[in-house]
Amino acid sequence: RLEKLMKPSPLSLKSTDYTELRGKLLAPIRTSPNVVIHKTISELFLETFRAQVELNQHYTLPGGQEVEPCIGCMQAPAGTKLVRLCETTGVDNECQQCFCRPMWCLMCLGQWFASRQDQQRPETWLSSRVSCPTCRAKFCILDVCVVR
Repeated sequence: RLEKLMKPSPLSLKSTDYTELRGKLLAPIRTSPNVVIHKTISELFLETFRAQVELNQHYTLPGGQEVEPCIGCMQAPAGTKLVRLCETTGVDNECQQCFCRPMWCLMCLGQWFASRQDQQRPETWLSSRVSCPTCRAKFCILDVCVVR
């Protein structure tokens, strides 16, 4: 086995780089039990964003339509669709229907959502609305559907 031939080697990374590296490796990363890897507020938000979206209603592609690569990263399938599902009231904060086809993966859409937030008020992030990166229709986290 290859692991018997290779010696473990120490590696020093910033926690933000660690997350990116972990996503690109095929094998798990083993860390020492006494190592604590702190996550940024954006990384914690993305985990929460993903968990919430997984609870939302799923979107089924129409027959014959295929999932294309995400236009943000070109690595993952475009696995999200914005569908107005929330119950909003009021003129200024109302979510809008997005008519775009699925074009973004969950992580890229989550990063877009996070990048449009007031960085000084993270407690408002989950309840806020942002515009679709393509058509600019306003949406909230409840409107993000995973494509099945």
